[in-house]
Amino acid sequence: MSPSADQIGRDGDQLQDRGGPGSPKGKALRLLALPPVVTVVLLLLFAGIASLAWQASHWKQNVVASRVVVVGTRLVPKERVVRALAPFGGRKLAELREEDLLKALSAEPYIRDAKISRELNGIVRVAITERQPMAVTLFQGSPMIIDTEGFLLPDNAVSARYHRLPKVYGITGATQAGGGSWRMQEAEKRTLDSMVAAFAQSEYAGIMLREIHIAPGNGSWFLVSGSTVRFILGNDGNFKEKLKKFEIFWQKVIAKKGLDCYESVDLRFRERVFAKDPGVAGSSQAPPVPAPAPAPAPAPPEMPTAVQPSPR
Repeated sequence: MSPSADQIGRDGDQLQDRGGPGSPKGKALRLLALPPVVTVVLLLLFAGIASLAWQASHWKQNVVASRVVVVGTRLVPKERVVRALAPFGGRKLAELREEDLLKALSAEPYIRDAKISRELNGIVRVAITERQPMAVTLFQGSPMIIDTEGFLLPDNAVSARYHRLPKVYGITGATQAGGGSWRMQEAEKRTLDSMVAAFAQSEYAGIMLREIHIAPGNGSWFLVSGSTVRFILGNDGNFKEKLKKFEIFWQKVIAKKGLDCYESVDLRFRERVFAKDPGVAGSSQAPPVPAPAPAPAPAPPEMPTAVQPSPR
């Protein structure tokens, strides 16, 4: 009578309990059944691996910081970063805390972020992300750089590295942000961000821009190179369309009448431009911007001259 499936399963379990081929006891028995030389070699190999692992872990715990490598800097001198982290030299890498290293770099205003990694050869690698200058300004009597996040940073000869950073005036308030930097008020930052973005996307206005003046009460304005005319943009947005209107007005009116023909030109209104003559109170509507002339209708094709039959 053939055994049932249940009987076979029970026999297999009993076989594994007794040290069958698949049980841990069976594997150990197979290892012991190997020739003595092979068994000794395997045991020595396992012992060597365990010893190396222990030594590596012990060595790693005792590696000290021997050198700082800085990458990603252009505005922040690498030597200054190395000097700020010098007090951590000679300490065990395993005991260095990232928050302590970042705190040592917090006095550098142009460091936006830093990623720190520790390598087994004793190197502390610092990957710097710097702040991006957007404009220059004068704040509390000191020249400052405005970055893309609205921070005011000391202009330590940074502006000289950039060809065309617009000048910004009229920043009325900012809060201290540490490291000699300040942060603009949110309303002024939004207005400036929108203006700078519109100038960057314009065809000619961005090239002509000289300075931006942030003013309360929807009165912000700008100047272009070679002219004293104040072009009023306001603070209520839609700057891209206003700059298109400025470019057309400049080409059609100011370029013909003269660079200083007006004291100010108001671009805040949707369909009109108001200009103020020098020394005249109030403002008047400027000459309308001529609409582009329609393309001339194509001339009818010339009909070929009829050929007269020659007389016979």
